[in-house]
Amino acid sequence: MFYFACLLLLHAPGCSPPNQGAEKQAAQAAIDEFFVKARSCVPASEPEDKLKLAITQVTNQPNATHVRLVAYALDEAVDFDFPVYLMSAGRWLINEKGRTYLLNEQCREFILKDRKSSFGERKIPREGRVKLNPGQAFEVTLIFNRLPDQTRVGALVYNGRVLPFTLHTEAQPGETK
Repeated sequence: MFYFACLLLLHAPGCSPPNQGAEKQAAQAAIDEFFVKARSCVPASEPEDKLKLAITQVTNQPNATHVRLVAYALDEAVDFDFPVYLMSAGRWLINEKGRTYLLNEQCREFILKDRKSSFGERKIPREGRVKLNPGQAFEVTLIFNRLPDQTRVGALVYNGRVLPFTLHTEAQPGETK
């Protein structure tokens, strides 16, 4: 009887576990479609080097879009360069020449407004460079102008490297998805 009750609960509407494989396939399909549409505006991504980059989260806040980016080193030490605001250039630059920005499905660029360490334990140095030893990681939150509500897929361009993402919206209280 207990076994039957458990099976019944698992198959009740809204109680079944999410099909993560289907969600991943849908996200990958959306990213592929984005790159087909945005072929004219997405720059060719530079090849990955010793420094590895990964997006852990993209969220639309009321006044900005936050991108949590992890930089990590695998087998050897690497330097991770952050965007630094240069007054003389009037914008955020990486190593005084590289840029970081977001692209949405309509090829619109969203510029960087700020950046901060995601977990206050390590501060971003004024010169913008952190040395990562093998196996070490550093997470930073990049804060951009807010993406439009209808944005579902985009790309972070970080110093010549293109990292695609999907933006999942959270239902507000009282809303249905």
